[in-house]
Amino acid sequence: MTTVKVSRLDRLEVLAKAKGLDGFLFTSPSSIKCFSGYYYNFETGPSPFHVLPAALIVFPFELKSLLVADNEQDKLAGLLPDVQVSYYSSYVYENALRFTEDFSSQLLKIIDANGFENARIGIEQNTMPYGLYKTLREHSIGIKLIDITNELNFLKAVKDEDEINNIRKASHLADMGQAAVLKYAKEGITELELFSKLRLDMETVAGARVPMMTDLVSGQSTASGGGNPTNKIIKKNELILCDLTPCLNGYWGDSCNTMALGKPSTEQKRIFNLVKEALEIGVNSIRPGVQAKEVDLAMRKHLEAEGDFAHHGGHGVGTVYHEEPRITPYNTIVLQPSMVIALEPAVYKNDFGIRLEHLMLVTKDGCEVLTKFDHRFEQS
Repeated sequence: MTTVKVSRLDRLEVLAKAKGLDGFLFTSPSSIKCFSGYYYNFETGPSPFHVLPAALIVFPFELKSLLVADNEQDKLAGLLPDVQVSYYSSYVYENALRFTEDFSSQLLKIIDANGFENARIGIEQNTMPYGLYKTLREHSIGIKLIDITNELNFLKAVKDEDEINNIRKASHLADMGQAAVLKYAKEGITELELFSKLRLDMETVAGARVPMMTDLVSGQSTASGGGNPTNKIIKKNELILCDLTPCLNGYWGDSCNTMALGKPSTEQKRIFNLVKEALEIGVNSIRPGVQAKEVDLAMRKHLEAEGDFAHHGGHGVGTVYHEEPRITPYNTIVLQPSMVIALEPAVYKNDFGIRLEHLMLVTKDGCEVLTKFDHRFEQS
């Protein structure tokens, strides 16, 4: 296995010392991916045979134990070095399902084997199942569970090189999808048909199914900022707004373009250029030491004559498609190198809307744009 320098594990140890923790129990897909490398295809939704697809136990910091459902073994190729794997019984047909009991039993074995019956354990309160919480409390009244969700959000905002490489690959898929919209959009096609074509191009490049968040709307619906593709037929001279957020191997990409199918009006061209200028202003504002709100306000100020676009100016991207730093008017978080940020200024009128988006990496002296797609308003 290739050795990967994982600085985020060092930052995790610093967090443990600051909070007086003996270890962590991670239950969110985001944190499990971040600290172990394990990722499952969440498109199928919660499994009827799992408590959780996996849980990650980290204590002490040289021990990283991943507890995985036994029907998830084929998804372990991306594990980070030194992660020990244990399994709990999930799907069975010879006997009644007992996955809750087996999950709890295997978890307690890991805890007992390492002498942490009285540990202070950092948890993610919002993603821990009540049954798991109850099991831990009943097993040992000495165990103390400390919610560290907010601290984790900021810890994960700074990316390691392996994470950045994964985001680059996901960003390339987003670029492919935007190019496919320009390629396949035509009068008479439905939004769903267009989406199926761009998704096929993206998954062909990926060589696998790719979960993704998607806004793909046309005509009047662009004025509301987006939505899922439908059977609506795309008409000549309508605008098409496409926001693609693909998840590749547990890391997300993000991009948005708005195009005109046919001849845009003079007003639409003006707004497109104005939004593109706002995006460039945002990109040029990103550098270490700048507060997140300064980037948001710079873009918002450029568009203020057209009204407020009523959503964030951007957001962090990583193992979650929307994470810190939030690029909003209130957020004073200071940008740091290796943060990954999507910027998405927009203008929404009564009968049309235009949003453009790029994904970028904060560098030592500015930023690098990760999405290479050149925003175009017309096909030719």
